[in-house]
Amino acid sequence: MPRRIASLGLAAFVALIVVQHATRADDLSPADHFISEYARGPDGWVQVVAFLAWGMSLAATLVLLPHGDRRIARALTVVGLVAGVIGALMCATFATETVGGVLPDGATKSRAGQLHDIGSAGIFFGLLLAALASVRLLAQRRYRLSVLALGLLLFAIPAVLIAAGYDAPGWGQRGFIAVGCLWHWRLIQTSRDN
Repeated sequence: MPRRIASLGLAAFVALIVVQHATRADDLSPADHFISEYARGPDGWVQVVAFLAWGMSLAATLVLLPHGDRRIARALTVVGLVAGVIGALMCATFATETVGGVLPDGATKSRAGQLHDIGSAGIFFGLLLAALASVRLLAQRRYRLSVLALGLLLFAIPAVLIAAGYDAPGWGQRGFIAVGCLWHWRLIQTSRDN
């Protein structure tokens, strides 16, 4: 059951983001806006549900982690996933105030906006920690190579955007999220083998 919840939650998150790309492209260009901005407006509840689905998926993934003699690796993977869960819940609860990652002129960031930003950082750094620690936790060579490839992709995204002179913070963020989701999916599938 936890595998099904983790898989369905992650799939729901991705599907809801894709739907919002189609329905909100006129007012929130994916190149210029972050996904958190979808939470503003009359259909903002869709983004809230997306964050809740991802948080639920990350929480269910905790149950899938193998037990064994690699306690430090497991503990660090758990800490990273928990940070991701908390971050997703914070992003669902507190709306962003930024536009394209920047606070509009004359605006001051509220406590809710600050908490949203902390939640976003929790997701990013939590998943990064969990991915790195999980390489030690899960011994399968294919899993380790896929994490290495995704790590290289993570660093290549901003490098390619900068080299191309393409100022698109929204696409950069979506690239990071895609890498995080691909790693999360790989973790779910690999944990199935343990």
